[in-house]
Amino acid sequence: MPRSAISGISRQNGSALLFALAALIIIFLGTLFTLRGALTDAGLTNRFSERQKDVQASDLGLQWVVNQIETTTNEQPLEISAVGKSWYLGTALTAPPNAAYWTTCESNSTSTDTCAQVSMPSSVPEVAYAFVQPTGRTDPYGCNTQGLDAIYYDVWVHTVVASSVSADTESLYKLCVLQ
Repeated sequence: MPRSAISGISRQNGSALLFALAALIIIFLGTLFTLRGALTDAGLTNRFSERQKDVQASDLGLQWVVNQIETTTNEQPLEISAVGKSWYLGTALTAPPNAAYWTTCESNSTSTDTCAQVSMPSSVPEVAYAFVQPTGRTDPYGCNTQGLDAIYYDVWVHTVVASSVSADTESLYKLCVLQ
């Protein structure tokens, strides 16, 4: 076989090898980007799922607070009936509670940073803390029953799981009291 025919074959094999190497690198990079996207999506979905569980646990905490209010009040404002309860904050906060508020509240409650740990069902892994504060709003027509006024309160529930994912929920509670 002539020498020029052999050199043509080896050049062709070299360019095929170079093309195959470039194709493998492109496939590898594509796989890396796809895997990165899948892992990011899985992480976001997991965090969203944890947050949804915390919000559902906050709903349980809210029900606990409502039960506490109902057993405490005898058609009187909470300013009278809930004095001294760890879940009642007699002076309304000037701003929504932040992470520092909840940290102080959980570890060492003060007269201005107070909350109560919510009793959760044993099957719920979340831990919840709650407090109630007056809104300062009343409505003489808010209750349909004659002789009762509506007083409104903010209920805050802070729910945490072991993975440090937390959720804060706020609800408005209407209490019908004697005039």
